[in-house]
Amino acid sequence: MKSPEQEIIGAYPAEFHAEPRDESGRAYVRSCIRQYGENSLCGLALEDDKSWFFPGNVEGFASYALSGRTMVICGDPVCKRDQIPEFLADLKTFSGERHLHVVFLFVLEKNLPYYHDAGYGCYKAGEEASFDVRSWSMEGGRMAKVRSSWHTAQHRGLSVHEYCPQRKRNPDVEGQMRDITDQWLGDKHTARLQFAVGSLMLENPEDKRYFYASDPDGMIQGFNVLNPYLGGKGWIIDIMRRREGAPHGVMELLFHDIMQTLKEENVQYLSLGIAPFFNTNDGPDPSLFEKAEHYIYGHMNYIYGFKPLQEAKEKYSPVWSNVYLACHPKHMSPWMDLAACSILDSQGFGDYVRAFLDMKKAGKEQKSK
Repeated sequence: MKSPEQEIIGAYPAEFHAEPRDESGRAYVRSCIRQYGENSLCGLALEDDKSWFFPGNVEGFASYALSGRTMVICGDPVCKRDQIPEFLADLKTFSGERHLHVVFLFVLEKNLPYYHDAGYGCYKAGEEASFDVRSWSMEGGRMAKVRSSWHTAQHRGLSVHEYCPQRKRNPDVEGQMRDITDQWLGDKHTARLQFAVGSLMLENPEDKRYFYASDPDGMIQGFNVLNPYLGGKGWIIDIMRRREGAPHGVMELLFHDIMQTLKEENVQYLSLGIAPFFNTNDGPDPSLFEKAEHYIYGHMNYIYGFKPLQEAKEKYSPVWSNVYLACHPKHMSPWMDLAACSILDSQGFGDYVRAFLDMKKAGKEQKSK
């Protein structure tokens, strides 16, 4: 007997095409995520910054955005793994008829043979931090600093709660989350990143989970938003935000309590997400593109804190796994790179240019002091 998800998947669509947004497509996409989503970014397909590509011969989809003549896809195709070759063949027909270049952002290493066989070029794009929830523990020397911070937050009276807007909305909780988000964005040198990073989606949360840490007065000091993958056997902490001036240890407290909750639910994996450009030059023969990524990781942290982001994940002692960019044609052109960068910034590529000029100006002012 077919599950409700399988009934939906079997009924839609009849032939491959691309859709911006519609409700039948949304139900189909959500069902595919639950059935086939292995890449931790699969839940981002339901964000409003994406359209969907549906192949003709395969149950599944890819979430994408267009920039110029480049189709940028978030993560791997969401379908059965053994059907990825057929999926890529349909995508090649679709993109070829429309003279589009294709860039997959942050695909899994185990899927690289499929991309190579389909004529894609593959480049390391960073590493993902993850944990086996079943064996995770706060014990041991490597977790000493995290454990100390967690205790500090506990002693200050902070406590963690799960907020479920799917059941009942709370304007106060949601208002505080938005206030913290606005404050966090105000401290950034670029606009909000999107596409490979989610939004709150409080009005239509789908399968997201929300955890927040509040003080004894009910003031939220930090919160995390999680998306599912692997049919709920895995969760990714997609958003981690704290209030300015929050007590020390609020994020460590959230991490601990979330891990304990997932362990009790028999969840297998938790991801802290991707550290873009991390270790992109660690191979035996890194490409010029990968060397450029490594330079950005080390020297462009004023624009976006790539290195501090990796260091913030590293303190929890995760297991790091490689993620890649796959592109067709196989040589990554400056125009394809520009398209990917434009889509990742909510205000487009010009926002990076403005931040870069601000960085140079700040450097000159620092030297003149």
